[in-house]
Amino acid sequence: MEFQFERISLQVLMVLFPFVLFLVFANGKINDLKRKIIFGLICILSISLSLTFAIQLGEGKHLDLRFIPWYLSFMYGGNIVGFIVSSFYIIVRICMGGIGMFPAISVIIVGSIFIIRIQKQFFSWTLKKKLIFSSTFLLIASLLLPIIGSMMMTVSITSTNLSIYISYLLENVIVTWIVIYLIESQIEKTALQKEFQNAEKFNVIGQLAASVAHEIRNPMTSIRGFMQILQASNRLSRSEKEYIKICIEEVDRANSIIADYLALGKSQSNEVSKLDIIREINKAVRSLSTFATLNNVQLNFAQKLPIYLAGNSSRVQQLLINLIKNGIEASSGNGVIDIEVTADYKHVYISISDNGEGMSKESMENFGLPFYSTKEKGTGLGLMVSRQIIDEMDGNIQVNSTKGVGTVLTLTFPRIRKEV
Repeated sequence: MEFQFERISLQVLMVLFPFVLFLVFANGKINDLKRKIIFGLICILSISLSLTFAIQLGEGKHLDLRFIPWYLSFMYGGNIVGFIVSSFYIIVRICMGGIGMFPAISVIIVGSIFIIRIQKQFFSWTLKKKLIFSSTFLLIASLLLPIIGSMMMTVSITSTNLSIYISYLLENVIVTWIVIYLIESQIEKTALQKEFQNAEKFNVIGQLAASVAHEIRNPMTSIRGFMQILQASNRLSRSEKEYIKICIEEVDRANSIIADYLALGKSQSNEVSKLDIIREINKAVRSLSTFATLNNVQLNFAQKLPIYLAGNSSRVQQLLINLIKNGIEASSGNGVIDIEVTADYKHVYISISDNGEGMSKESMENFGLPFYSTKEKGTGLGLMVSRQIIDEMDGNIQVNSTKGVGTVLTLTFPRIRKEV
C-alpha cells in the first residue's frame, strides 16, 4: 500500500476551503439564524468532500477529517445544527457500507453526547484552552477509530499503515488549530468592529451633549417656572389648568432627557472612593420605594453585611436608579424586583432580576446602544449612561432575558479591601 500523500494533502484542503469560504462571505452580514444554517451546510459540504477524497486502507476502511466539521457543527452551530450534521454523516456512512462504518458511527454517537455536556463551558474559555481542548478531543476521537477498527477486524500493521495513521492524527490536530483559530479571530474581529462603532456613537452623543444641552436647559427652566405661575392663577378653567399640568410634565420629561445628555458629556469622575455597595443599593431602593408602590411593584433587598468596591457615590446611585427603575417599569402591575449581591476574592456581583415582560434577542444585543429603547417614549439615553458608568468602574454587565418571563441583569465590578 502506498503512502497516499496526495489524499492526505487533499484532506487538509477539503476541510479548510469551505470554512475559509464561509468566513470570507459571512463576515457579520447575516443574522444569527441564517449564519447557523449556512454554517451547517458548510460542515456538511466539508464532510462530503472529506469522504469523497478519503484515505483508503482497504475495502470499507477509510480515514478522513470528518470529525473536524462534525465537532465544529456542535460548538459553533449549536445542538440542532450538530444533530443534523451528525445524522447526515451517519446516513452517508451507512450508504457507503463496509465494516469500517461501525467504529465510525460509534465514535460519532458517544462523542456527540460528550460535546453536548461540555458545550456551554466552551465559550467561557480562553482561545488557548479552546485550542488545546479541541485538539485533544479530536485526537482521541481520531485515535479511537483505528483502535476500535483493529478490534473488530484483522488489520495488519505495516510501516506504511503506521505512517498513514500518524499523519492522519497530526492532520487532525493541525487542521483543528487552524480552523478554530480562524473562526475565533473572525469572532474577535467582529466584536471589535461592533465595539468601535458603539464607541463612535457614544463620542458623537457626548460632543452633542456638551454643545447643545446647556443652551436648551436654561430656557426650559424658564418655561417651567412661568407655567407654574400660570397654573396658580384663579382665572383659568379646570381644563386649562390640566393642559398646563401636561405641559409641565412634558417639560420635566424634556429636562430628564437633557440631564441624560449632560451625563453622557461628563468625563470620568476623579472623586473615586471606597463604597459600601450594600449601603448604596439601600439608598437607591429608598429613593424608588414610592415609585415602586405607585406601579404596584415589590422591591426585595435584605442584605446588611458591607461589601466594598471603588466608585463615585453619585454616579453609582445614577446607575442603580436607572437599572432598578427600568425593572419597575417593565414589571408594572404585581411585579417583583429581587436584588442580590455576592462576592468572591476579586469581584463583586450585583444581580437585579424582575418578572416583567422580558426582552427579545434583538433587544438584548442592542441593550444600552445610542437611541435604542423598547419604551414608547424612551430615548435609550438612561441605559447609555449606565453602560458609561459601568465602563468607568472597570465593570461589565450581562443581560439574560426571556420574553414573557423576565430579565436578569448581572453587574460585575472589581472588589476592593483597602482604602482607595
